[in-house]
Amino acid sequence: MSWGVYIANFTFLVGVAAAAVMLVIPVYIYKNEELHDLVIFGELLAVAAIIMCLAFVTVDLGRPDRFWHLIPGIGKFNFPGSLLSWDVIVLNGYLVLNVYLCAYLLYCRYRKQVPYKWFYLPVVFLGIVWAISIHTVTAFLYVGLGGRPFWNSSIVGPRFIASAFTAGPALIILALQVVRRVTASAPAGEREPAAGSCPATSRAATLDDLSLLARHLPEFASVPVELRQSFLAGAKVVEVAAGEALLRQGAKDHDAYLVLEGRVVVKREESGRYRIIRTVGPGEQFGEISALQGTPRTATAIAEETTRVLRLSADTLRKLMKNPAMNQVIRERMTERLMITDRGLLTLRSIVQVSMLINVFLLLNELFKEFYTGNLHVAASKYLYFGLHGHHALVPWIWTAIGCNLIAMVLLLLPVSRSLKWLDVACVLAIVGIWIEKGMGLVVPGFIPSPLGEIVEYTPTLNETLVCLGIWAFGFLCYTLFLRMAVPILQGTLSKANEPRVESKTASIGAVAASSPGH
Repeated sequence: MSWGVYIANFTFLVGVAAAAVMLVIPVYIYKNEELHDLVIFGELLAVAAIIMCLAFVTVDLGRPDRFWHLIPGIGKFNFPGSLLSWDVIVLNGYLVLNVYLCAYLLYCRYRKQVPYKWFYLPVVFLGIVWAISIHTVTAFLYVGLGGRPFWNSSIVGPRFIASAFTAGPALIILALQVVRRVTASAPAGEREPAAGSCPATSRAATLDDLSLLARHLPEFASVPVELRQSFLAGAKVVEVAAGEALLRQGAKDHDAYLVLEGRVVVKREESGRYRIIRTVGPGEQFGEISALQGTPRTATAIAEETTRVLRLSADTLRKLMKNPAMNQVIRERMTERLMITDRGLLTLRSIVQVSMLINVFLLLNELFKEFYTGNLHVAASKYLYFGLHGHHALVPWIWTAIGCNLIAMVLLLLPVSRSLKWLDVACVLAIVGIWIEKGMGLVVPGFIPSPLGEIVEYTPTLNETLVCLGIWAFGFLCYTLFLRMAVPILQGTLSKANEPRVESKTASIGAVAASSPGH
């Protein structure tokens, strides 16, 4: 049996990688801001999944040192005649697209720059087509083998896409909840912000304060002097000490803030834990959303160090936004925050819900086609679902998969899955069911019986199992490392603007150490 558990995992992970597009479409086509920052997490998961796909193909070669035969110009690539050559192109191409997209968007966030749409939007829309192509080409690898009737069906491609858009977002839902949990700072009852919310000092703003703001916020320099003077009467300069709260979650005050000096960390309390939404420095704003919308505060803002801010009323902020340059920069920064909300997760639930219904429907169509006709080609399906001539190794596995899929489908259809606890159960069942169905339940039966009518059952060896676990562990390690870099950038704690502050702190520590008696 030439294909086994390695190719089974490869097939499943191609679907996980392709499912990242289900975050891209709502954000960039339907302008869903709830999933705005979640796109990065989905794209990074796609990169980790493709790395695992390539690793499984490498170990399946048996002699990985001979991969050079696939390199065009050195080996014989057989393009476009070989579907395997197509698979090499689409997998590596999708990896490059996702790496570029994640790297560019994170770099722009690190530099506090607005990304140029022409630098990433064409890649986004190309990635949508490419994501569907990687799983379609993988399906065609099976469909194109005419000597294997179990795979030789036109419905395999749509089934692959449906199952991918079920298992992939389900895995993303679970991963996002882990990210949201571990990025929370501490239980709210253990580390409350400083009790005093009143500023230490407050005074009327002056033109000098506005000149200081213009140094950190170049767009502010385009505001005419007359307009600056017109809103000075409604502006205050507030100076607070480190640990002091400038605004609190749930409060109903409606002022916006622009940082003049220092840094402010914005935290949101969810389920009894504080999670950093973003960190803002000189020239950046916070509190503008609730100020403009007149809604209660959705987060708490605390000074990381002695900080001076410009406090504006909602009417004053609207006057400032009449300037086109300031309006653009304020509105663009209003969406630049790490927010893994329950609404965002429930949006992904809707995707999993519909995809699971389609996946089960296509499975029923496949079963009807196989068993209603009753021809000789049904032998592989009989082996898979009921056993054949005393051989039934996969029967308990496939019925477990069907049970998991049906239970997950029912849970997703019921309102109970709006609770994250039950949604997690449905996602785990969907992932397990589709892994079995698209993995062992697809690859192995295609070889049984052989063209000569022999029945040779397949069981993964201990070495195969250990290698598979190692590749999965490596993939999760890669994803963890990606998140360790991405989350601080999305939160604003790691940015180009922080570098001078870090260097100055390092220099001051060195000076203190050099002046100490024991140095």
